[in-house]
Amino acid sequence: MTSRGLYNCLQVVEVVNKANKVLGLIKRTIGSINKEIFSTLYKALVRPILEYASPAWCPYLVKNIVLLEKVQRRASRLALGQRRGEMSYEDRCKLLRWSQLTDRRLYFSLIECYKLVFGLNSLCFRDFFEFASKRTRSNHNYKLQVKSANCNCYKYSFFVKIIREWNDLPANVVEVGNLRRFKIALKSYMCIS
Repeated sequence: MTSRGLYNCLQVVEVVNKANKVLGLIKRTIGSINKEIFSTLYKALVRPILEYASPAWCPYLVKNIVLLEKVQRRASRLALGQRRGEMSYEDRCKLLRWSQLTDRRLYFSLIECYKLVFGLNSLCFRDFFEFASKRTRSNHNYKLQVKSANCNCYKYSFFVKIIREWNDLPANVVEVGNLRRFKIALKSYMCIS
């Protein structure tokens, strides 16, 4: 395993442990008496721990993705006062109106990509991306050049991984004019809650 892969694993374990501690505190404090209050506390206190700076350290190994998602699986059971096997995770998420964490990490990564493409942060676009030289009529006018990657640590980095997702977005999402409208259009497109 590469040093970046090892760091990513350690990062995920640390984040999961911290999120589980806060989730346990919520469970001991209010229990599952009211699913709305539990849901609000989960979204305000636990989910930000799981999502903090996720475009920078987004896991790519299945075991790490599963570890992060297990926290939300547990939280959804606690919120609804259920035991394992009573209802599927996907059904619990629909009932609670929660998006899966993998979708939310992609959402935040696309927001960072938007900021880079339109110069809304301090990073220089040309240092990381270049626009596709071949323009097509499909999708939008801000397509990025796909990069080739020889090693996994680069292949799964933000600057390579996000390009395909960005290029697949429709024009009515990318070309909305400002960041606030982009976030709204992207949430609607991805069905993120």
